[in-house]
Amino acid sequence: MNPHIEGYLLQLASNGQDLPGVAARLSTTQFNWRPRPGRWSVGQCVEHLNITTERSLPVLLSAIEAGRAAGRLHPGPFTLGLFERWFLRSLEPPPRRRVRTPALFTPGGPLDVETTLARWLRLQDRFAEAIRAADGLNLRALRVRSQFGPVSFTLDGTFAVLLAHQRRHVWQARAVRTAPDFPPA
Repeated sequence: MNPHIEGYLLQLASNGQDLPGVAARLSTTQFNWRPRPGRWSVGQCVEHLNITTERSLPVLLSAIEAGRAAGRLHPGPFTLGLFERWFLRSLEPPPRRRVRTPALFTPGGPLDVETTLARWLRLQDRFAEAIRAADGLNLRALRVRSQFGPVSFTLDGTFAVLLAHQRRHVWQARAVRTAPDFPPA
Protein backbone atom coordinates (compact mmCIF):
# COMPACT_ATOMS: atom_id res chain seq x y z
CA MET A 1 0.00 0.00 0.00
CA ASN A 2 1.15 3.52 -0.81
CA PRO A 3 2.64 5.20 2.31
CA HIS A 4 0.52 8.29 1.58
CA ILE A 5 -2.68 6.21 1.75
CA GLU A 6 -1.40 4.50 4.91
CA GLY A 7 -0.88 7.93 6.46
CA TYR A 8 -4.46 8.92 5.73
CA LEU A 9 -5.72 5.63 7.17
CA LEU A 10 -3.70 6.25 10.34
CA GLN A 11 -5.18 9.73 10.68
CA LEU A 12 -8.66 8.30 10.18
CA ALA A 13 -8.01 5.59 12.79
CA SER A 14 -6.79 8.21 15.26
CA ASN A 15 -9.91 10.34 14.73
CA GLY A 16 -12.05 7.21 14.88
CA GLN A 17 -10.64 6.30 18.28
CA ASP A 18 -10.51 9.83 19.66
CA LEU A 19 -14.11 10.88 19.11
CA PRO A 20 -15.79 7.91 20.79
CA GLY A 21 -13.50 8.54 23.77
CA VAL A 22 -14.75 12.13 23.96
CA ALA A 23 -18.41 11.12 23.61
CA ALA A 24 -18.32 7.86 25.57
CA ARG A 25 -20.51 7.36 28.60
CA LEU A 26 -22.35 10.65 28.17
CA SER A 27 -25.99 10.82 29.12
CA THR A 28 -28.47 12.08 26.55
CA THR A 29 -28.54 15.40 28.43
CA GLN A 30 -24.76 15.74 28.37
CA PHE A 31 -24.53 14.65 24.71
CA ASN A 32 -27.03 17.37 23.72
CA TRP A 33 -25.86 20.13 26.10
CA ARG A 34 -24.77 23.33 24.37
CA PRO A 35 -22.38 25.78 26.06
CA ARG A 36 -24.56 28.66 24.88
CA PRO A 37 -26.98 29.47 22.08
CA GLY A 38 -25.34 29.32 18.68
CA ARG A 39 -22.74 26.77 19.84
CA TRP A 40 -22.89 23.06 19.20
CA SER A 41 -23.20 20.18 21.62
CA VAL A 42 -20.92 17.14 21.58
CA GLY A 43 -23.71 15.31 19.72
CA GLN A 44 -24.04 18.04 17.11
CA CYS A 45 -20.27 17.94 16.48
CA VAL A 46 -20.52 14.19 15.86
CA GLU A 47 -23.64 14.49 13.71
CA HIS A 48 -22.06 17.29 11.65
CA LEU A 49 -19.15 14.95 10.89
CA ASN A 50 -21.64 12.21 10.01
CA ILE A 51 -23.45 14.49 7.59
CA THR A 52 -20.18 15.69 6.05
CA THR A 53 -18.82 12.18 5.55
CA GLU A 54 -22.12 10.89 4.18
CA ARG A 55 -22.31 13.72 1.64
CA SER A 56 -18.62 13.44 0.70
CA LEU A 57 -18.44 9.69 0.10
CA PRO A 58 -20.34 9.60 -3.23
CA VAL A 59 -18.18 12.41 -4.63
CA LEU A 60 -14.98 10.69 -3.47
CA LEU A 61 -16.05 7.32 -4.87
CA SER A 62 -17.02 8.90 -8.18
CA ALA A 63 -13.58 10.54 -8.51
CA ILE A 64 -11.86 7.27 -7.59
CA GLU A 65 -13.93 5.33 -10.12
CA ALA A 66 -13.25 7.89 -12.84
CA GLY A 67 -9.53 7.83 -12.06
CA ARG A 68 -9.40 4.03 -12.30
CA ALA A 69 -11.38 4.06 -15.57
CA ALA A 70 -9.03 6.66 -17.07
CA GLY A 71 -5.94 4.80 -15.85
CA ARG A 72 -4.77 7.80 -13.77
CA LEU A 73 -2.21 5.83 -11.79
CA HIS A 74 0.87 7.06 -9.94
CA PRO A 75 2.79 5.58 -7.01
CA GLY A 76 3.45 8.94 -5.34
CA PRO A 77 4.79 10.60 -3.32
CA PHE A 78 2.38 13.50 -3.47
CA THR A 79 2.58 17.08 -2.23
CA LEU A 80 -0.36 19.34 -1.53
CA GLY A 81 -0.66 22.53 -3.54
CA LEU A 82 -0.30 26.00 -2.01
CA PHE A 83 -4.06 26.66 -1.70
CA GLU A 84 -4.66 23.20 -0.24
CA ARG A 85 -1.91 23.69 2.36
CA TRP A 86 -3.32 27.10 3.33
CA PHE A 87 -6.87 25.74 3.59
CA LEU A 88 -5.67 22.74 5.59
CA ARG A 89 -3.89 25.01 8.09
CA SER A 90 -7.10 27.02 8.52
CA LEU A 91 -8.99 23.86 9.52
CA GLU A 92 -6.56 22.39 12.02
CA PRO A 93 -7.50 22.76 15.66
CA PRO A 94 -7.66 24.92 17.57
CA PRO A 95 -9.84 26.95 15.21
CA ARG A 96 -8.50 30.40 14.46
CA ARG A 97 -11.88 31.68 13.30
CA ARG A 98 -15.47 30.54 13.27
CA VAL A 99 -16.97 29.52 9.96
CA ARG A 100 -20.68 29.55 9.25
CA THR A 101 -21.89 26.05 8.41
CA PRO A 102 -24.21 25.69 5.39
CA ALA A 103 -27.73 24.57 6.33
CA LEU A 104 -27.28 21.18 4.61
CA PHE A 105 -24.49 20.37 7.08
CA THR A 106 -26.07 21.83 10.21
CA PRO A 107 -27.06 19.12 12.69
CA GLY A 108 -30.40 19.14 14.39
CA GLY A 109 -31.19 17.82 17.81
CA PRO A 110 -31.80 16.31 20.18
CA LEU A 111 -29.62 13.37 19.21
CA ASP A 112 -29.49 9.84 20.56
CA VAL A 113 -26.01 8.97 21.83
CA GLU A 114 -25.88 5.33 20.68
CA THR A 115 -27.47 5.93 17.27
CA THR A 116 -25.24 8.91 16.47
CA LEU A 117 -22.03 7.14 17.54
CA ALA A 118 -22.97 3.93 15.71
CA ARG A 119 -23.52 5.99 12.56
CA TRP A 120 -20.11 7.63 13.11
CA LEU A 121 -18.41 4.22 13.26
CA ARG A 122 -20.20 2.93 10.13
CA LEU A 123 -19.27 6.05 8.17
CA GLN A 124 -15.65 5.86 9.36
CA ASP A 125 -15.49 2.31 7.96
CA ARG A 126 -16.90 3.50 4.62
CA PHE A 127 -14.45 6.42 4.55
CA ALA A 128 -11.57 3.99 5.18
CA GLU A 129 -12.79 1.85 2.26
CA ALA A 130 -12.77 4.93 0.00
CA ILE A 131 -9.23 5.83 1.04
CA ARG A 132 -8.07 2.25 0.40
CA ALA A 133 -9.80 2.29 -3.00
CA ALA A 134 -7.63 5.28 -3.97
CA ASP A 135 -4.41 3.32 -3.47
CA GLY A 136 -2.31 3.46 -6.64
CA LEU A 137 -4.18 6.40 -8.16
CA ASN A 138 -2.58 9.72 -9.00
CA LEU A 139 -4.04 11.62 -6.06
CA ARG A 140 -2.85 14.93 -7.52
CA ALA A 141 -4.45 14.42 -10.96
CA LEU A 142 -8.01 13.80 -9.76
CA ARG A 143 -10.23 16.74 -8.81
CA VAL A 144 -13.05 16.63 -6.27
CA ARG A 145 -15.59 19.41 -5.87
CA SER A 146 -15.98 20.54 -2.28
CA GLN A 147 -19.39 19.90 -0.75
CA PHE A 148 -19.09 23.20 1.15
CA GLY A 149 -18.74 25.65 -1.69
CA PRO A 150 -17.63 26.44 -5.24
CA VAL A 151 -14.09 25.14 -4.90
CA SER A 152 -12.40 21.89 -5.79
CA PHE A 153 -9.37 20.11 -4.41
CA THR A 154 -7.26 17.25 -5.63
CA LEU A 155 -8.24 13.86 -4.26
CA ASP A 156 -5.12 14.12 -2.10
CA GLY A 157 -6.21 17.51 -0.80
CA THR A 158 -9.77 16.33 -0.25
CA PHE A 159 -8.63 13.47 1.97
CA ALA A 160 -6.36 15.83 3.92
CA VAL A 161 -9.10 18.46 4.33
CA LEU A 162 -11.75 15.96 5.45
CA LEU A 163 -9.41 14.48 8.05
CA ALA A 164 -8.42 17.93 9.37
CA HIS A 165 -12.11 18.81 9.49
CA GLN A 166 -12.68 15.75 11.68
CA ARG A 167 -9.85 16.78 14.01
CA ARG A 168 -11.34 20.27 14.28
CA HIS A 169 -14.73 18.99 15.41
CA VAL A 170 -13.26 16.36 17.74
CA TRP A 171 -11.37 19.23 19.35
CA GLN A 172 -14.62 21.23 19.51
CA ALA A 173 -16.50 18.31 21.11
CA ARG A 174 -13.73 17.94 23.70
CA ALA A 175 -13.92 21.67 24.47
CA VAL A 176 -17.68 21.33 25.07
CA ARG A 177 -17.16 18.37 27.38
CA THR A 178 -14.51 20.19 29.40
CA ALA A 179 -16.51 23.42 29.72
CA PRO A 180 -16.76 24.53 33.37
CA ASP A 181 -20.57 24.37 33.41
CA PHE A 182 -20.86 21.02 31.58
CA PRO A 183 -23.63 19.03 33.30
CA PRO A 184 -22.44 16.43 35.79
CA ALA A 185 -23.08 12.72 35.18
